[in-house]
Amino acid sequence: MKVSESIINNLLMEVDSLTYRLRSIKVSFNTTSNNRLRDRFIYENKTILERVNEIYKVAVYLNKSEKENISFSSLLLEKSKRTLKEIRTESNLFFQ
Repeated sequence: MKVSESIINNLLMEVDSLTYRLRSIKVSFNTTSNNRLRDRFIYENKTILERVNEIYKVAVYLNKSEKENISFSSLLLEKSKRTLKEIRTESNLFFQ
């Protein structure tokens, strides 16, 4: 199965933007005292986590179908795995 590199590239860019958004949420969450805004940040964090999980599952599937060890799909897998790890290690931020 030949996978389009442009689709994988789009997913890589999406993971990057979601990662930066998560970092921005973290900073904003720590600086605001507005409870409604904090609730929105928690909700957005959960939504981003779900999307990155979806991308990770796609990356696992694509990586299994690749014959090469180094490819765009393996890069996507690694980036999404690292983002998920970052989300999980910082998830206690919202429940202090």
